Amino acid sequence: MKNIYLFCLLLVCGLMSFLSAANLIPEDKNSTLVVEQAYIRATIPGTSISSSYMEIENQSDSTVSLLSVSSDISPRIEIHQHIMTDGMMRMRKLDSLAIESKARVKLQPSGLHLMIFDVATPLNPKEQVELTLHFSNNVSVTMEVPVYSPVQEKAAQKTMLKMHKHHH
Repeated sequence: MKNIYLFCLLLVCGLMSFLSAANLIPEDKNSTLVVEQAYIRATIPGTSISSSYMEIENQSDSTVSLLSVSSDISPRIEIHQHIMTDGMMRMRKLDSLAIESKARVKLQPSGLHLMIFDVATPLNPKEQVELTLHFSNNVSVTMEVPVYSPVQEKAAQKTMLKMHKHHH
């Protein structure tokens, strides 16, 4: 029984360290922006689009907006939101994403997310992609983001859901 407990503990710790590898540090060490749990979906063979998800926390005393995202993998990365219109779920491009003071915004499937268009080469699981987030307070956050397969994505979402339930 003790061995099973130890195995589970090591497994959870390993998964948490894998997930936290995508936590990013802003170029400005005094920044009050924290990005966590970032990942990019692997491209489907024959397509040149992908999406990225993450949590962005604004620890400052004022609202900050995500204005744009850049990467060598794509000339066009847009902020999108899923909305319900006439009973249909549709994507809508946003010019920016406001993050209130002391708030956290979650970019997730079927919600807010980053759409990555015209991907030059296929994005394969276990690769790392550099993304730079550009904010309205003149802070840019550059990070190495893991590419997840559908199986890795589901595992990450389940782990994050469990972690959030334990924090509240």
